Amino acid sequence: MPAVRDYPFQWFWDSCFHAIVWSRFDPRRAADELRGLLAVQEADGLVPHVVFWKDDLVSRLRWHHLESRTEGFVPFHRKPHTTAQMQPPVLAQAVERVVDAGAGDEFLAEALPAVERYYRYLAAFRDPDGDALVSIVSQFESGLDFSPAYDSAIGLRGSHPAELFARARLPQLLNKLANYDLHTIFRRYRHHLEDVLVNAVYGQGLRALARLAARTEQDAVVRWAERTADDVTAALLERCWDGRLRLFVNLAGPDARRARVKTIHGLVPLVLPDLPAETAAALAEHLDDPRTFGAPYPVPSVALDEPTFTRDHRIRGLRFIWRGPLSLNTNWFLVHGLRSHGYADLAERIAARSREVVDRGGFNEFYDPLSGRPVGAERFGWATLAVDL
Repeated sequence: MPAVRDYPFQWFWDSCFHAIVWSRFDPRRAADELRGLLAVQEADGLVPHVVFWKDDLVSRLRWHHLESRTEGFVPFHRKPHTTAQMQPPVLAQAVERVVDAGAGDEFLAEALPAVERYYRYLAAFRDPDGDALVSIVSQFESGLDFSPAYDSAIGLRGSHPAELFARARLPQLLNKLANYDLHTIFRRYRHHLEDVLVNAVYGQGLRALARLAARTEQDAVVRWAERTADDVTAALLERCWDGRLRLFVNLAGPDARRARVKTIHGLVPLVLPDLPAETAAALAEHLDDPRTFGAPYPVPSVALDEPTFTRDHRIRGLRFIWRGPLSLNTNWFLVHGLRSHGYADLAERIAARSREVVDRGGFNEFYDPLSGRPVGAERFGWATLAVDL
């Protein structure tokens, strides 16, 4: 569980982060963490983003049913065991770390078929326009709920919390009416998104899948994963790079409307090893710029000079996350991405500040990027990534 009180279920990318941290201390426990996810993989390859292991905590009045398929003819009748949504595909990265840490060839042989099915699902079912970029059908699939990167896509006109909540949840209601049938959603609705963070993590995961497959001499899988990863990077550069902002931006709907807002999404392609040097340099400049992402406690999830930036995770007392505070999971991506592109000093500055906020404020979901104080859920699992920076 990400946090016992606030998130009492198993979340997909949280568990991948937990497994990465566990791998540093107990590879067997790390492998078990991932087995919990793979145990609920669906026939088409999807690994759902939430597993409701304790169904007595599933509410009929909250998001649990809204993000799940209906079984039978009556919505909300049966409690779901999983959602029908995805999260950023960091699965292959986690499996690779666990295998490297000591889980070994036995766990690799067990996990690799499921990992391959998962990435093939993404390529086959989540790319309706065939441009190599996968699409999400709700901002909640990105893991960056309520980010300003989605405001224009959902038609947000003001800043009232009620409007933000309603417009963010409306696509999920439409998905529920379609019973999360992707063919119907992509054909009937316009709310799907090509999310930069999701696709950067997807491209990174494909590289990890290729390396895992190479260990077992599955040459066909290696070729497919490498070729698909090449296509993802090329598509991000061609379709999502904004030369004016010098950042990557999300694309909304079938007409690929650009978000044009500076959020942490635009920096995450640093995780791609084949990102051109000049592009990596532009992203690194943002991380070193005190006007945008070079906050006293980096990295804010929204640029400091954006009108929507907020230091806390609340608006008028209501919880709306990813509108400014820093998080250790995105810092983890950026620190390792910077190092891979030769920006070791900048990476270490971000890593040191990340460890500092954890030392001072404990393991928390979010931290104020100006003061470093914790501003999210307490005792939060992915903040333990501080040990892996």
